[in-house]
Amino acid sequence: MPPKQESSSLGNASLVLGIAAVSLVFGIGICSLTGVQQGWIGLAATPLLICGVSSAFLGFLGMCLGVVGMFGSHHRKRTTVIGTILSMMGMCMFLFFLSVLGAGA
Repeated sequence: MPPKQESSSLGNASLVLGIAAVSLVFGIGICSLTGVQQGWIGLAATPLLICGVSSAFLGFLGMCLGVVGMFGSHHRKRTTVIGTILSMMGMCMFLFFLSVLGAGA
């Protein structure tokens, strides 16, 4: 009988950070695009940028934990892979919103 595979704590952490990064970056990005469209972005640009960078950093941490978690033995890799993908998506979404907002300025 093969050894029972346990869930990876690094994979779980990567998944949670990936979900947080994608959710926060998406919300902050949509808020920023709305601010540009309605003309009030100048009032909130700095706080939105700081929150966006912090959220993208959560994605970076999640990606690092996911990559490290893939090297563990006897752990299921499913949550680790999904967490790593979501974390990278959060970072890519931040860069996307940054380029869209930078091109519109």
